[in-house]
Amino acid sequence: MKKRILLIFTLVLSVVLVAQTDISTARSQGVGATVTITGIVTNGDELGLIRYIEDSTAGLALYDPNILGGVIFGDEVTVSGILVDYNGLLEMTPINSIITNTIGNSVIPQLITPIQVGEATESELIQIDNVIFNNGGSSFTSGTHDFTSNGETGRVYIKIGSPLENTLVPMGSITLVGISSQFTFSSPANDGYQILPRDSADIIQSGGIIFTSPIVQTNITTSSFDLSWNVSTNSTTNCNYGTTTALGTSVNNGGNTTAHTISLTGLSAATFYYVESYSVDGMDTAFSNIGIYSTASNSSGIIRPYFNHSVDNSFSNGVDAQDIGSGFADTIAAYMNLAQTSLDICVYNASSSIIASAINAAYNRGVAVRYIADDDVLNSMHSLLDPNISIIYRDPSPAGIMHNKFIIVDANSTNNSWILGGSTNWTTPSNLLNDYNNMIFIQDEAIAKAYTLEFEEMWGGLFGYNKSDNTPHKFMTDGKLIEVYFSPSDQTTSHILKTIESVESTLEFGLLSFTRDDLGQSVIDKDIEFGVTARGIIEQANGNGSEFATLSAASVDVRSHTGVTHVFHHKYLIVDANNLTSDPTVLTGSHNWSNNAEDNSDENTLIIHDETIANIYLQEFEKRWGELGCANAIDEFINIELSIFPNPSAGIINITSDLKINQINVYSADGKYLLTSESKKIEIAIKGIYFLKIMTDNGTTIRKVIVK
Repeated sequence: MKKRILLIFTLVLSVVLVAQTDISTARSQGVGATVTITGIVTNGDELGLIRYIEDSTAGLALYDPNILGGVIFGDEVTVSGILVDYNGLLEMTPINSIITNTIGNSVIPQLITPIQVGEATESELIQIDNVIFNNGGSSFTSGTHDFTSNGETGRVYIKIGSPLENTLVPMGSITLVGISSQFTFSSPANDGYQILPRDSADIIQSGGIIFTSPIVQTNITTSSFDLSWNVSTNSTTNCNYGTTTALGTSVNNGGNTTAHTISLTGLSAATFYYVESYSVDGMDTAFSNIGIYSTASNSSGIIRPYFNHSVDNSFSNGVDAQDIGSGFADTIAAYMNLAQTSLDICVYNASSSIIASAINAAYNRGVAVRYIADDDVLNSMHSLLDPNISIIYRDPSPAGIMHNKFIIVDANSTNNSWILGGSTNWTTPSNLLNDYNNMIFIQDEAIAKAYTLEFEEMWGGLFGYNKSDNTPHKFMTDGKLIEVYFSPSDQTTSHILKTIESVESTLEFGLLSFTRDDLGQSVIDKDIEFGVTARGIIEQANGNGSEFATLSAASVDVRSHTGVTHVFHHKYLIVDANNLTSDPTVLTGSHNWSNNAEDNSDENTLIIHDETIANIYLQEFEKRWGELGCANAIDEFINIELSIFPNPSAGIINITSDLKINQINVYSADGKYLLTSESKKIEIAIKGIYFLKIMTDNGTTIRKVIVK
């Protein structure tokens, strides 16, 4: 420790001293001011490269990866630097000087309510009591998680790599500790306030009984289903349920156990039930969040996937995948023509005259037609629609888009309810004809009602992170388990992770965009397991933040679709397609594997557990895989002309290439510029994920590196 302080002190002597002030006064000087402050650090690496400090007057964020790596919770530091605005958060960067005065200090969190998370508390350690998470019983994923406290609402943000990732979101009331922060693209920056819990110690549960598992729904029939959960101590098994949040019916199974299962019987088909599960040990009662669950419908459960490019039926297990070529628009129109009472449309972008005619025809025969679109694309088809058809738009926002592509036909009909999912926008000729896409139709009343709940939320003006997780997620249709998730409210990435982690033998993915580090690492982890083979196709293989290079470096068999004439627009995952002893599964929808899809954009995802559907998607994948052959141009560049080693590294990164490297820019994981180098040897002292923008005589590439 003496060596560290001496080193920092030497640094301090080399800079021009700035008059010291308290943090509140420093903040009042605003962006561009150079200030010197003293405060106690309230976090370490669990929040990444940023540090927060506070004194008795206020708090401030610090950001400088070259200096802050050794700074830990409890350090009292004196720092000098420039104040900047980073997406609404006032922070000091760069840091001109820093000295550690003392270590091991404690900070008592300030007790506030959710409405007080804002400028007045920014960068301070705070505490909120009586917190109930909206998605209690699920898992913490990176991204936002909403909660209530005494009638007020708030939001936490979990960073990628947080110790809280993949831990259970608590059910029931807890005490929440964290740092009051902000992230917004709005101007003025008057929203985006959030709390950053650091680790599990910031999630304080009280009482003798604590839920140790989520509520799991199984054995779904048209008239019943089971719910199971685990708690920390022996207790009885109970629930309250009803068709509204008022509940109304109670069931008591008695018992004295930590593993609970309760059966709800005598229910109605294709009906949503709200359930509050609870356990009692005589001294304490632990209540779950009120969850929403569905019974099975009496619908046919027909599932029909379609592709607009050739497939390889030689991989068929009995049901051939259907390439309908130029027939996508006609097929969508045909299903719209089935509508008798209602037609709800939710699609990002559209230009098809064929589909426009079908919508007008439905409206003219008395079908109630509603349409949701995004406002930052052309949507030229709308000029062809009857002007009396109701259309609403998600307003342009740099934080996200209305990216769905689904329709709902006659949601309340047993035999005529259909939903359309998949990756296809209704643009001609791009998405409908040229770009590689899939769409899937499902005849199921319960699923149609779930999509309608999501539609109604957006129809009421709620988009992006303003939506809530308010739909059932598990459905049984014709003996098949189908899961349904909507982004960003439903933590879709956690369910993608669970699907990846379920693989026993083979995993295939076909994606337009793949930039999530947690998903990339999950694929790598499964690929190295004995008996598991992973393969993938990525369109934006050389895009900013792409996982392509990382997967390649880890020996995952991935192929780039970059440079192929038409865009590979799919967003699908196939698990164990030909392993009937496992759980063959397909995941498809509009959700790219990106932060924006998870946190901001309106998306939908279907996870279908069925060997036939998995094999159908495999036939599409194998055709594209064969077309790409071995390595293409981007593979050559990555694997031969330019290599980075070791990766991951201990801090020394070497770059070898036959090309002349003109310049290398280094960026943090969240896109902040750190430094520029012309050397092929780069030293990064602080552990984390970084991006290298490498400029050569043959062009520019972006590569991800990991420092352990």
